[in-house]
Amino acid sequence: MTKVTAITLTALVLLLASAMAVSAVDMVEIRGPVATVEDGAVYTWDPQDFAGFYYDIDDNIGTESITLTITGNVLDEPTGVVYQTKAQKDTFDYEEWGEFWTIGFLADEYFAAYVDGDRETAYLAFDSTDINLMVDEQLSKVLIDDDEERTFTTGTPLKLMEDYELAIQAIDLDGNKVYVQLMKDGAVVDSAVVEPSKDGAGVQDKTYTYKKWLGDTEKIVVIAVHFKNAFRGTDQDLATVDGIWQISDVVTDVEEDTEYGKMTVQTVDAGTMSIMMNNEDNKITLSKNKKQELMESIKIVTADQDATAENPLRFYLMKEITEPGTYEIRGVVKEVVDGATIEWDVSSFAGFYYDIDDDLGREKIEMKITGNVLDEPNGVIYTTEAQKDTFDYEEWGEFWTIGFLADEYFASYVDGNRETAYLAFDSTDINLMVDEQLSKVLIDDDEERTFTTGTPLELEEDYELAIQAIDLDGNKVYVQLMKDGAVVDSAVVEPSKDGAGVQDKTYTYKKWLGDTEKIVTIAVHFKNAFRGTDQDLATVDGIWQISDVVTDVEEDTEYDKMTIQSVDAGTMSIMMNNEDNKITLSKNKDQLLMQNIRIKTADQDVINNENPLRFYIYEEAVIEAEEEEAAPAPVEAPVAEEPVAEEPVAEEPVAEEPVAEEPVAEEPVAEEPAAEEPVAEEEKGIPGFEAVFALTGLLAVSYLVLRKRE
Repeated sequence: MTKVTAITLTALVLLLASAMAVSAVDMVEIRGPVATVEDGAVYTWDPQDFAGFYYDIDDNIGTESITLTITGNVLDEPTGVVYQTKAQKDTFDYEEWGEFWTIGFLADEYFAAYVDGDRETAYLAFDSTDINLMVDEQLSKVLIDDDEERTFTTGTPLKLMEDYELAIQAIDLDGNKVYVQLMKDGAVVDSAVVEPSKDGAGVQDKTYTYKKWLGDTEKIVVIAVHFKNAFRGTDQDLATVDGIWQISDVVTDVEEDTEYGKMTVQTVDAGTMSIMMNNEDNKITLSKNKKQELMESIKIVTADQDATAENPLRFYLMKEITEPGTYEIRGVVKEVVDGATIEWDVSSFAGFYYDIDDDLGREKIEMKITGNVLDEPNGVIYTTEAQKDTFDYEEWGEFWTIGFLADEYFASYVDGNRETAYLAFDSTDINLMVDEQLSKVLIDDDEERTFTTGTPLELEEDYELAIQAIDLDGNKVYVQLMKDGAVVDSAVVEPSKDGAGVQDKTYTYKKWLGDTEKIVTIAVHFKNAFRGTDQDLATVDGIWQISDVVTDVEEDTEYDKMTIQSVDAGTMSIMMNNEDNKITLSKNKDQLLMQNIRIKTADQDVINNENPLRFYIYEEAVIEAEEEEAAPAPVEAPVAEEPVAEEPVAEEPVAEEPVAEEPVAEEPVAEEPAAEEPVAEEEKGIPGFEAVFALTGLLAVSYLVLRKRE
């Protein structure tokens, strides 16, 4: 049975890895500096302060700004909020195409116009009929601008955005002429001949362009592809491209009186290439606990706070992103100046953990620049300290929370008695920092949820709390806690009995976390319970959970280029520096500092005393596509192996058959239910992944073979 156990564990590890690989972040919030609601206050944010605005560090491009003028607690109309932006010249990544006008608008990059010129210095402008979208009071999103080399063939079209593809149809015998077709949604929309390899080929010969009407703008280039060379092969032809430019088919209207959320376009000037909006007809009240749309993805967030004259209401601007992709949450832009000391805290770096409701978050990075170096050990110093926070379910009392590596962690419970600090009272040890460790806060809320005997309460890290039985009077609830489908704890909770206190109504799960003995990691507060004819149900109104996996903050622990120097459980503070890791700030570098916090320097052409090298710290955030979008990938694999005979539509139901009819995987479950249950639970947690069924089948076959040998 040892071999079977080993196979089981291996399969479970692989299944867990698959589950982790498809976990997705639903939303990224990029916040601006925290401000306070005070009568007469005027605040202005630009791309240096507010990371949500469009900014290109390489060319120092980005001019969006918002100015808020507060009257009482109101942003009065029409000029309580004024938004301004202006286009700037930018060079295409493929520089032979020349320049274009780019503009930050609604916190994103847009194309405004081509810079006029001749065939050799400004070919995309030369090849367009109209070149300026702002003349027609419209903009278009910049989708692709790069000079990366890519090779594509007759069998593999060049993928572009908005469902466009560029396909090679034929290359002549000399390899000079390439006949290409542009397709959108599978239909041909354009064709052309490009001549990248002919003698004396210029930018016009080597560039494929697709022109179309965009709104009122006539025949403007929306796609350009620069061919480096082409080759005619025996089996298939291929070409290499080294420049792609694409703007969106869908124009964004900036005509006067166009409304975006609470903002209205007031002026559009194609001469100065500028736009101004304000909150005409939309008075905005800044009251507690609100998230209000200002314009498109830009919102105003106010704290859930009882404001006073001494403690005014806090608020910030925020950009909310939900589209799949990789995003930078950056800090305020700084400059490399010899002898300078630079600091980022929760106000100047949106990546650090911050809770606006309770003003929680004390992470800070300080950099001391010597020449262009952050010398070790104190060129970079990171500090953080814990603060008291009240549980969302307030009857449980308080805990110590700490921002660490740009995330929220649990440090300790605040000590107390059974009625005022039950989670501390119910734990053996209460302070993780005494043992030089932390645990991520996974859940802290007081939302009401109802669950039944048939639908367990889902928690994080594959935990579930299930009702097993409720007594006849509805006073006692027998519950079981499961992890990965296996029971790890059981208890009786009495939420409905006369005089029930916080202890009677709270289920807790305690366990060792590293060196910390029997600390509460899960708490669930039951509001009531009911015994039904078909199934029993209970309502909970408080959940608390911290991670099983502790984060080590012991002295000398290294997090990439940073090393922990001190951990003080008395002051609840941590300090790290870059001991043994000198960091050089030279142009065009993106280097890891610690965990997912990085340092980025500009790819800057001119660096001198008047124009120092620009840089910032940032945190990378990823929003992954929905599982439904990723699921078809395994189905397409066999189609690629037999392109002629296979029809993808016909193959789809075949690929799905093993999901419904997996007899081999079920056989060992019936014979050895205890061993197989966790694997079955994992299957439910990862729908759409055929690898799961392959692993389960392998496990079943291995089990039967080994059992037969025994």
